[in-house]
This record gives sequence, structure tokens and C-alpha cells, in this order.
Amino acid sequence: MAAFAQGRPASGGGGNSGGGTQGSPTIPTGPSPSLGPRVPSIPDIERPVFLSGKVVLADGGAITEPAAILTICGSRKRIETYTDSHGSFSFELKKKSNTMAAQTADMSSLSDENFTKANSAMQWKECDVQASLPGFVSESVPLIRSLPILESTDIGRITLRSVNNAQGSVLSATSAAAPGNAKKALEKGLEQVKKNKLADAQKSMEKAVEIYPQYAVAWTELGRLQYMSHDDTSAQHSFEQALAADSKYAKPYLGLAQLSVDKQQWQSVVDITDKLLALNSVDFPAAWFLNSADYYNLKNLDAAEKSAVNGVKTDPDHHYPRLEHLLGVILLGKRDYQQAAEHLRTFVRLSTQPNEVAEAQKQLQQAEQMSAGASLNQQKNKPN
Repeated sequence: MAAFAQGRPASGGGGNSGGGTQGSPTIPTGPSPSLGPRVPSIPDIERPVFLSGKVVLADGGAITEPAAILTICGSRKRIETYTDSHGSFSFELKKKSNTMAAQTADMSSLSDENFTKANSAMQWKECDVQASLPGFVSESVPLIRSLPILESTDIGRITLRSVNNAQGSVLSATSAAAPGNAKKALEKGLEQVKKNKLADAQKSMEKAVEIYPQYAVAWTELGRLQYMSHDDTSAQHSFEQALAADSKYAKPYLGLAQLSVDKQQWQSVVDITDKLLALNSVDFPAAWFLNSADYYNLKNLDAAEKSAVNGVKTDPDHHYPRLEHLLGVILLGKRDYQQAAEHLRTFVRLSTQPNEVAEAQKQLQQAEQMSAGASLNQQKNKPN
């Protein structure tokens, strides 16, 4: 729910004709890359754990967008749930029980039942709970502190702090003034989306914007649902209404950009994403990807390279590995074979999509062959 485009059913139609060089990546004609983190899963557990809490902003502002709630165990991350319109969350955590030796001397005095609970809790000693929302950094709540005997518990508040002063925001300033019945309609619609009741969700969003026409978040969610049902004209109207209500709200820009991508209107995509990135160049690597891809389609390789490089810089955790693929192909087109191969190798290592990996491997082989050929020619032409 944190992202604009979660995907929509296919409606048929032909392929993309972006005008790129041979071996170019498929420029997206489907939904934009997700704005939420892509995270691997952790194993399920036998014994259920029920956690609840609330996400708050450090400056006292309200959470007006769903924040993802993650469990982080070492390098393993998993999205467990999302907050509601009040910032509250609750979820059932599962993980398989392991037979573990007693970790502390105090455990020897516990009853059999409490020993089992405490022993299970020790499995979480390296795990934290965090919230995730673009533009904010989350404090961590250690699970071992909250779950000494692994029972249902309220872990308290998780605080988010803004990490930059960019004008473009993932939160809309209009949400704070929304009447209670409009907020309830939005929240109901989001719950209906989770249950895949998309027609009912659309009615709820329509009710929310009818009650409060300045509700930029509700307009955006309505546009997303209309997009998923292939009602592009209505979706465009909804995204435009969202921006009319709040021109600094980032998500409608991504919605309008996606509609232009689908129509292969490359200059329009560039114009829209340029506006978004001028507002906020830090929190939206998906916007850098679209911006770079469509400069590439316009055969402006210098501008495409600059945007792809910026996108990679804003995505150090590689949530959007396709940026590496795109940058590699751009550099291949610019005959910078060595750097192209480096980025293509990174993409092959990170991607989980077999078809994309297969194509990138072919391009990597081409880059390595061209790099080797260029090196050989340099040696031949080197004066004795």
C-alpha cells in the first residue's frame, strides 16, 4: 500500500517501441517499481507471537500514509504489516522453534512452561522492529526487550525522524485537516484493498474525496484503483486532483508518469519526473529510474546516464536493482564497456527475475567481449 503501482491485470496489447539501442532493457510499460523495500522473508514459527504498537513522527505530526512495519534479524528483513490511518499496527509474528541450550543462569530456576517461553524468546535476541517510510529514518525496538517470555505485547511507540528537508513529501499536508468520516472512508478503502475487494475500495475512496475534496491521499489511492481497472482517463483526473490539492505530494507525480509510460509518451514522463525530482531528489529511486529510462528512449544518453547514476546513489541497499541494469545498458551504448560490465554484473547478482537476468547476462557477455577487444587494440597500437 505504500507504493502507487501494485500492478494491474493485463489488458493485452503490443510491446514497447522505445527507440533504444540494440540490447536495450525493456522500458517499463507496466507499473512503476515499488517504493517500498524489497525484502527477503524469514522462516515461519510454530509458536505465534502477537505484537502491537504505534508509529509517530518526532516533530509531533500525524502519520498520514501507511508505514511498513518490519522485523529485522541480522541481514534478514520482512514486512509484517502496515500502519492504519492513526499510525497503529498489530500483527502475528511466526517463526519455527529451535531447540536451544539455556542462555543464562537465571533460566535454570524457571518452571518448564516459562523455560520454554524464555528459551524461545532468546531466538529473537538479535531481532528488531522498525517502521519504514520514504524520507524518514526509524528507531529500532529490540524484540528481546519486549518479549522476555514471548507473549502477546504492546511494544510501544516507534518514532520516525525526517532525514532531509526536501519539499516533495511522501506525506500530504492536507491529510491533517481531513474530517473524521473522510479518514474512516479512506481507512476502510485501504482495508478493502488488502482483502482484494477493489470495487468496494474504489467506492470508499470516492466517498472520501466527496466528503473532503482536498484529500490528496484519497485522490491518489482512487487514481491507483482506477489505473488497475484500466480506467486511465479517470485515473489521470484523480492524480491531477491530488496535485491540485497538494502540489508537494509526491505520489501523484508517479501515477501521472506511469500513465505516460504506458502511452510511450517519453517526453511527458521526463517532464513529470523532472518536476518530482526537483522537489525531492532523495527518496524516490523509482522516479530516477523512469527519468533515466525515458531520456534513454529519447536517445539522450548523457542525461540518461546522469539520472541513472543519481538513482543508484539514492538506492544504496539496492531495492531497485533495475537501475544497475539500465545504467549498464546506457554505458554499453556509450562504449564504456568496462563500467557497463561492472553494473551489469551487479544486476545479475541482485536480480531475482530469471528473464531479466538472462538478458543481462547476454549484455554482460557483449560488454566483456567489447572490453577485451578494445584492450587488445590498445596494446597493438601501443608504440614500441
